Amino acid sequence: MSQTSQAAWRAGAVGGAVAGVTMGVVLHGLLGLMPTIGALIGVETVLAGWAVHLFNSTAFGVLFVAMFDRPFFDDLRNDVGGCLSLGVLHSALLGVITGGLLLPLSLALAGATSLPVPTLPLPGVTAGLEFGVGIAVAHLIYGVVLGRVFAAFTLADGAIGWVPVDPADR
Repeated sequence: MSQTSQAAWRAGAVGGAVAGVTMGVVLHGLLGLMPTIGALIGVETVLAGWAVHLFNSTAFGVLFVAMFDRPFFDDLRNDVGGCLSLGVLHSALLGVITGGLLLPLSLALAGATSLPVPTLPLPGVTAGLEFGVGIAVAHLIYGVVLGRVFAAFTLADGAIGWVPVDPADR
């Protein structure tokens, strides 16, 4: 593993948090999932859901650095498009692992008898598809934002106007 700098760890944490906010807007606004996420800690409220989601998002941003700060990924980490690709790959893996395994397992351990599947205004046959598409879009957004913020913090040519980071401090 290459020597990970403090800037890379900070970029992962900040990128994860910023990406978590954008993903959370989709999860809460489109799917109403924040109370369900809060139920993971036994508090089925929107505020608890946001707290759990942002904690996890930040931790997963740090995991992004741990996974991809390896010589094998140097070419990808050294340009903005590569960072975006790594972010999307990371979020796809997270979607499969967290949505397909950890969330149902955690809810079962918390005593929930089923996974609540909120639906859009079209109940019925399309409800599960709509839910799945919403979750996929939310994870895609997380990955793109994580990759882009990571690039902004770690690449000399990756600056974003709305991220106030002086290139000398990267």
